[in-house]
Amino acid sequence: MTKVTVLGAGSIGCYVAGCLLSSGAVPSYVNSITLIGRERLQQDIAKNGIKVTDWQGRKQIVNPEHVTFALDNKSLEDADYILLCVKSQDTAHAAKMIKQWAKPSAIVISLQNGVSNPSRLRKYLSQEVIAGMVPFNVFYKGQGHFHCGTEGNLALEDPQGLCKPLISGLENASLPVTVYEDIVAVQYGKLIMNLNNAVNALSGVPLKKQLGDRQYRRVMAQVLSEALEVLNAEGITPARTGKVIPQLMPTIMKLPNFLFNIVAASTLKIDPEARSSMYEDLLLGRRTEVDYLNGEIVRLGEKTKILTPVNRHIVSLVKQSEHAKSGSPHLAANALLGQ
Repeated sequence: MTKVTVLGAGSIGCYVAGCLLSSGAVPSYVNSITLIGRERLQQDIAKNGIKVTDWQGRKQIVNPEHVTFALDNKSLEDADYILLCVKSQDTAHAAKMIKQWAKPSAIVISLQNGVSNPSRLRKYLSQEVIAGMVPFNVFYKGQGHFHCGTEGNLALEDPQGLCKPLISGLENASLPVTVYEDIVAVQYGKLIMNLNNAVNALSGVPLKKQLGDRQYRRVMAQVLSEALEVLNAEGITPARTGKVIPQLMPTIMKLPNFLFNIVAASTLKIDPEARSSMYEDLLLGRRTEVDYLNGEIVRLGEKTKILTPVNRHIVSLVKQSEHAKSGSPHLAANALLGQ
């Protein structure tokens, strides 16, 4: 039996695990998935189980007795696959836990934001590390309910086919996977999309409403233009991870509302309830991943001597909100531009 452990079981980890556990097509996974995460979620799930829903109408419930949720790392000992879902700032600590507890044959799959985590993990670990990418957004609605509000296929860099049993289970659970020989361009494509996380968190409104506001889209156009300029200077071409070519996104964001709505209707499938994970982090008073998203653009700008004022300002605003621990500051678009 293939044994899967989700390390850092937050919204993404619980959603993926919930889909696997609720899928009758993969009964062998029902008793072989262990989640390791925070006590708050453990208590919620022990009382309510896991409910997974999505923008397409998925609605599945896993009863509490079918969920194994641990607070310690001992469950890593017999894991065949470790789905790593911790925040980027916790990667080094997670790697130390894996090094201490996991068996040498375990396969570690990074399902994290940012672009540097797989290489950072390989510096610490002797286990095989697989780079992954989660394109969709998951928001925790409380009481064990995890809602996926956007579309996209999971992506894995698995040229040797090491993840075939896991991929089979994911696809049977209606979580399609695209396999790549080299995922770097895909990771940068996701990074481009994730630059909106901070804008959404600072705006305090749902993603669909935020993107429907041309003033917030003006902010995103600036954020994306800076990002594409520094990536181009580094010789990096971000891959298309959805229906929109990254290089066209600044132009699309500048469109008048009536034209943007036409484009969005065919390219952006977003649930009205969806919000970014960074919004949730601010809501819960947690440190965000902004240093690994917009901060990555600032870092590359410094390296290439290209100014990135809007991304830099947004990083500063997020850090101020982290320090305040009072949730989203609900800033207007002009404030995000530093005006």
